[in-house]
Amino acid sequence: MNDKPHVLTDAGQAYYDQFDADVTAGRVPAIGRGTRRDGSRIADSELDEILRGRPALGQDHATGRGRSPRRQVRLPEHTNAALDAYVKKHGTTASAVIRDALESYLANAG
Repeated sequence: MNDKPHVLTDAGQAYYDQFDADVTAGRVPAIGRGTRRDGSRIADSELDEILRGRPALGQDHATGRGRSPRRQVRLPEHTNAALDAYVKKHGTTASAVIRDALESYLANAG
């Protein structure tokens, strides 16, 4: 990794200074946040979650090494809708809710 700061040329600095002035003055149009494959718009809150990415789980999380296993499940429509509502109400993620529920279930399953 290069720890040296990036130094701009005079021309580069002039470009970024002008760009900053244009953005500040509103002369640069906003870029669309994103769309799904079907063309529907992704909500800003959902896109922020996507861009943040998934954190690693497990013992290796603290060191930044390793990967957490991934499982996929299919849910009935009503369960999926209830999960979406819960996530929105509590400001969490579906993955976190599913992990917590499964851990609780397994701890009590005997």
